[in-house]
Amino acid sequence: MKHLTLIRHAKSDWEYPDLDDHDRPLNKRGLEAAPRVGNYLRKKGVRPDILLSSTATRAITTAGLIADELQFNREIIQPLKELYLASIPDYEGIIRSISETAGNEHVMIVSHNPGTHELAQHLTGGNSIQRFITCAVAIIELDICHWGEIGPDCGRLEHFVTPRDIPVE
Repeated sequence: MKHLTLIRHAKSDWEYPDLDDHDRPLNKRGLEAAPRVGNYLRKKGVRPDILLSSTATRAITTAGLIADELQFNREIIQPLKELYLASIPDYEGIIRSISETAGNEHVMIVSHNPGTHELAQHLTGGNSIQRFITCAVAIIELDICHWGEIGPDCGRLEHFVTPRDIPVE
């Protein structure tokens, strides 16, 4: 069994209309939601071995804030430009290339919609997630032994949470 945690980046800031989409930062709500989600995941015992992130500012910032709450050094984050607006084949290619070294059992990916939502649906074969809002998290248990076996319907949605579901402490 492998585990894949998919996270859509937190809420981005649209205050700067001339800024390139890739460079948009998080807004106040996003800067509050990402640590709350990270803290929630830490309390649930989520411990990824690998943390991959889109290179977009809003995704890499979300990944960093979550890594902080998981008490990981931010150097664990592997930025991949291929995750920026990735499609299902893009995701599958990235996942299949993950090293099979011991301990790489749980991968976390921070990226964008619609790809994040589509990948979750593709892997679980269902419509169990109606809306994959910003900073939402899907934890998927994969019935595979090797990352190279990733494909349609190979997983089961273990847990889904949005920032709205997590009480503010």
